Amino acid sequence: MDVISKICHDLGLPTGDGYTQDWAYELPDEYRTKEWLAKYIVAYSNYSDSLEARRELMALSLDIINDLLASGLSTADEHVVKTLGLLFENYPVHSDLITYWECGADSPEDCFALTPEIRRLKES
Repeated sequence: MDVISKICHDLGLPTGDGYTQDWAYELPDEYRTKEWLAKYIVAYSNYSDSLEARRELMALSLDIINDLLASGLSTADEHVVKTLGLLFENYPVHSDLITYWECGADSPEDCFALTPEIRRLKES
């Protein structure tokens, strides 16, 4: 069983018709809520022996957070704070995600809703 199928099975997520490597962006909206984000955070900690699963769950979590921030959720939300804490505690595992969401030298207005928070944490 591949890692995405295992995550879907373990969390009761739909397996879809062959999710691709972009499954984090293909997952239906009903599984991209703050309530599901809390479940992904717990699952992230439970998959401590699988770096691949943790990478997939973090990619999903950050994409959801970006959507939630764009919809007006505060960066002080406990789920946002917890996820970003896990991201930076595990920097070597997620350096590619940090680089992606940091958005290079582009101005924040041309980037993601999550970009300013990633940059702030990277500077600290």
